[in-house]
Amino acid sequence: MPQPSAPRGRAPYSGIWLDDFTLTAVRGGALLAGGQAWQPDGGGTRPQTMAEAAFFDATRKEWVSLPLMPSPRQSHAAVSLPDGRALLIGGRSQNGELASTVFWEPETRQFREGPPLAGERGRPVAVTLPDGSVMVLGSDFDNDMERGTRAELLRPGAKAWEPAGQTVRIFHVGPVCVTQNHVLIAGGRDNGMGFAIYEGVHIAPPLAQSTEVWSLESRTWRTAPGSLLEPRDDHQGITLADGRVLVVGGWHKGHLQTSAELWDPRTEQWSRTGALSLPRSSFTLTALPDGRAVVSGGLAGNASDATTATELWDPQKGTWSPGAPLAIGRAGHLLVPMDGDTFLVVGTSRPTPEALETTWELWSPGG
Repeated sequence: MPQPSAPRGRAPYSGIWLDDFTLTAVRGGALLAGGQAWQPDGGGTRPQTMAEAAFFDATRKEWVSLPLMPSPRQSHAAVSLPDGRALLIGGRSQNGELASTVFWEPETRQFREGPPLAGERGRPVAVTLPDGSVMVLGSDFDNDMERGTRAELLRPGAKAWEPAGQTVRIFHVGPVCVTQNHVLIAGGRDNGMGFAIYEGVHIAPPLAQSTEVWSLESRTWRTAPGSLLEPRDDHQGITLADGRVLVVGGWHKGHLQTSAELWDPRTEQWSRTGALSLPRSSFTLTALPDGRAVVSGGLAGNASDATTATELWDPQKGTWSPGAPLAIGRAGHLLVPMDGDTFLVVGTSRPTPEALETTWELWSPGG
């Protein structure tokens, strides 16, 4: 029976609990940055956008406080760069959406301003390409019905973002994965804010099974010949060690899905693989260096309490089996790799049925 990891304690932040933060792998450990901290306010709580950040030292297995970010931000994107730095992109402040970006430098452990985006983006999605370029797309608010669909690219050493084509999606972009020199968007909703029907016209095509591919050579988006085999929304997707893309779970017509599919970059077609044993939402899907994948935590079925259960996907058998459980039930948590097969996990949990707290643990998948 896989053994659970041991909880390590409360994450470094001020407030009752923290959400909409980022956790990014950087040289020597991980960067926890920003977010929305819920503060006591009389008999209730109030949200506060944070400029706080902390570094997790993978060798000492402890948190180190960092200087504040240039400005508070939440609901931003963050990516690891090949040189060990991190880039924080867009998001929101107390005053609205942000176009600003921030680099974190591991040598000095300082933040510095990066090139601004062409437009503000709340809840953007960002990925790092093999050459170190960063792509950003998506936005959860779009006052011109196009901004969220336009992609931007920042090349290594560049002083400005450049256009990177336009997808056919509005708002919600679905899982975004990088494989070789291509970026893949798999499925998702046809809208994110209820604006797909505008004055009686359906301005966004149904995209629940659509696959879009961006090429570094052409810098344009196109619809791939192979669609997802099942409609799915709010599913998770990752790039495996062999370059294939795995998508898992999601919702369809109000029902949780346990099914999973594989995308082959050579044929651009989807195929079925094994299904999860436990239906769950708000889980985290993580690729392992040995070619396997793991689903951890989430809300099991219609339950409101998060589960500790994990499942490991075997690329040879195409099946799932139980992995080492998390120490505490979590949903919407984040994982980044540490040394060996160990991962740092940060997310909100319930120390008591009435309380919420953001905690961390070191976890190994086992199997």
